[in-house]
Amino acid sequence: MPHVGGQKLKIINEYQILMEESDEKHQINAVEMTRRLKKRGIPAERKGVYMDMNTLMDAGIDVVKGDKGYYIASRVFELAELKLLVDAVGASKFISQRRTKDLVEKITTLAGVDDATQLQRQVVVPEKATTANEKIFYTIDVIYQCLDNDKKMSFKYQEWTLTKEMKPRHGGKVYIVSPAFLIRNDENYYLVAFDDDNKEIRHYRVDKMVSTEMLDENRDGAQERKALNPQEYARLHVSMFAGQERSLTIRFAKHLIGVVIDKFGSDIDIRPDGDSHVKARINVAVSPQLYGWLVGIGASISFPAEEADKFKAYLKKMMED
Repeated sequence: MPHVGGQKLKIINEYQILMEESDEKHQINAVEMTRRLKKRGIPAERKGVYMDMNTLMDAGIDVVKGDKGYYIASRVFELAELKLLVDAVGASKFISQRRTKDLVEKITTLAGVDDATQLQRQVVVPEKATTANEKIFYTIDVIYQCLDNDKKMSFKYQEWTLTKEMKPRHGGKVYIVSPAFLIRNDENYYLVAFDDDNKEIRHYRVDKMVSTEMLDENRDGAQERKALNPQEYARLHVSMFAGQERSLTIRFAKHLIGVVIDKFGSDIDIRPDGDSHVKARINVAVSPQLYGWLVGIGASISFPAEEADKFKAYLKKMMED
């Protein structure tokens, strides 16, 4: 066949077509493959398709010649594994709504025709806060570059305001840290790092980091970073709740507004309570873990009265113990 445009990409397109559209129940014969290629602007003949299929087989790709055509016999991921990946992406608060949909679509292409259809039916992309950082993937890339090259990194850190807006913390202060590792916990992504200013290990929400850069300086805090255990660190520093869900009104100091919004989301009802305190209406699983979290930030339960009494009893027992 004379050389025509698109021939260098023909076998790649054939492989893509097989991956996206074929399985044992959906075989593609040579004639149908030429039609699909022509729709992509690539002229093809049956003889060339036969040769390309043999080339793919020789390359170790699991292309099978069935009784009705060719198909991909096995794939890297099983349907259950792809469902887990989709669920993990959907449950990640640090990934924006738009990027979640993009990732789910890409994951779906890894399945066969029937599996992809089933996966699409099962996929539920939850609504997410519009404040999710669209540049989080760039930030993660910078962090891994620092880890790979043993370099420090700089960034600005954002925080919530009483008006539910994000603004740079400490007037736009530039943080300089030596990254240790990334952990995903409590539906968020955290960077654990050695902080240059405080000379101690601290963690930062990755979706709150902006203006990230890799620096020329080598990382500090080697001894402190070496002593860290990622699993143990996650267990000790990130709390999770379990129990009967109730609607509560909690009262806390105004400067803790960011801590509360981070935990319960920006959709909660918030109102000032005097000059120095704030009240927030939250839906949460009531449990000893919740009580411990409230004690940790110095918050109290204002409503309903029975839940306020339970919390007071918990505090009284804790003081007696």
